[in-house]
Amino acid sequence: MKRKTKKALLTLVCIIAAIVIIGGIACLIDGRSPQAIVIGHMFDQATMEDYNQQRGDTTDQSVVEIPDDVKFPREMRQYHVGNMQVFHMEPQDDSKSVVLYIHGGAYYHNFNLLHWKAMAEWAETTGCGIVTPNYPLLYCYTARDAHPLMLQLYQQLVKQYSAGRLIIMGDSAGGGFSLALAQEARNDSNDLPSRLVLISPWVDVLGGDDALQEHDTFLNAEVLRKVGADWAGEMNPRDPMISPLYGDMQGIPPTDLFTGTWEVFYTDIVNTFDKMKAAGVDAQLHVAEKMGHVYPLWPCPEGQKARNEISDIIQQ
Repeated sequence: MKRKTKKALLTLVCIIAAIVIIGGIACLIDGRSPQAIVIGHMFDQATMEDYNQQRGDTTDQSVVEIPDDVKFPREMRQYHVGNMQVFHMEPQDDSKSVVLYIHGGAYYHNFNLLHWKAMAEWAETTGCGIVTPNYPLLYCYTARDAHPLMLQLYQQLVKQYSAGRLIIMGDSAGGGFSLALAQEARNDSNDLPSRLVLISPWVDVLGGDDALQEHDTFLNAEVLRKVGADWAGEMNPRDPMISPLYGDMQGIPPTDLFTGTWEVFYTDIVNTFDKMKAAGVDAQLHVAEKMGHVYPLWPCPEGQKARNEISDIIQQ
């Protein structure tokens, strides 16, 4: 029995060693960390069947809670702007920035765990304040319902902190919303935030590069175009409030755009960057090769590197 046990143990060790070696070789060839390779294949793309089902879903998402296993360094209070739930944590002191974070989710899904964990990490590492709204979502509301509340919230924050201490940040749909909000604030002659940080922003709801679809295991461009049209409602989907790629970039604050080359939004994000630079915006494009959608939120070395870069931006 002892010989059999030793042989079985040795076999198991050899199998594990082989997996590690093969995985290491694959990572050297691929260029991504093992965690990034795994995470990149964990997501389930939305299908047209999913889309048809969610269109009939009018579940009330107006109230959410912070997950129990996410701890912020300071008290996170709650209040409402109109019927919009807002989470608000003060900065460590008056010298710190305040981040208005607009979460992604295709204007349909609410906060997920990665959103909360990233915000808590930035609050801890930089001492910044965090304000994050549970803005109105499909399929109870459209952009016409959400934008006035978001502009109202922004104006309140400008009065409370001054625009120079504010950073507007968002991922995916929230990244597109962040740019659209900055354009709205400028058009209405509001003071503008000190900076924008856009993580894989959805800047054209009818866009997406089909040539990159084979690499994107997360996003389904065909489904997203239908969801984007739903978010527009009675408005033109190419209205800058919906698709800020088509908006005027003149006077937009310094902006950092993060994108992976393996997401269908990559081409639209690069076009946004180019349009910003042509308009004289102090814009920086952060590109991660072979990384997917919203990779800075991923629990992998590439994601951590991006989050560290964002921490540096917050502290500038």
